[in-house]
Amino acid sequence: MSKIAVLSHEEVGAELAVLGEWADARGHEVTRYFREQQWDAKDLLAADLVVILGSHNSVSTGYEHPSSPQEIELVKTRIESNQPYFGICYGSQIMARALGGEVNRREEKNTGFKKMTSSTPVVHEGSWMFWHEDFIDPESIRSVPGVEILATSFDAAIAFKKGKAWAVQFHPETHSESLGRMVQRSGAPKEKWAPAIAAMKEDEAKLRDRAFALFDQVFTPQN
Repeated sequence: MSKIAVLSHEEVGAELAVLGEWADARGHEVTRYFREQQWDAKDLLAADLVVILGSHNSVSTGYEHPSSPQEIELVKTRIESNQPYFGICYGSQIMARALGGEVNRREEKNTGFKKMTSSTPVVHEGSWMFWHEDFIDPESIRSVPGVEILATSFDAAIAFKKGKAWAVQFHPETHSESLGRMVQRSGAPKEKWAPAIAAMKEDEAKLRDRAFALFDQVFTPQN
């Protein structure tokens, strides 16, 4: 049984949803770690796969949260060891910073259930759920040795990898019900998110298939 360490908040953006379904289906054991509690990098690094989920915190220029250096250092160590890592949304921005890349604040938030531009069938164009106000400058990581940019849209790097470390700006772990709860817990306007939730629900089966395929690319026991 492979062990997966997941770092997230305790409430907002904490649901594993489709990611949890995939882990159960593949027989993986998941251990949770939370930003609101003390956590030791050694414990996460001992896992077969490290996952960092989204956050309302920031690593963008001029907005960096005081807790972010600890997560950046964790991912930098993981990348250097060439062990499996998966960064989702904020976790992708953490990886970009760990690679020496640049994260900046958008003029407007990028939200909704939408398609992106993928340069490889490894990452399906979607639709996927987006919810972020910071973005990764693709040019800031393009020249990093070993980095492959897999998808770009909205003037940002949306999916990229280096070795066994993967990152996506969108939320492949969510489904319509978990998104609804995320909206409620974050205090976001329900009416704004209603169309995205409805679209996700209509596309639920295919969305789950896309997410499972992506998770299998990121991590299989032989990785």
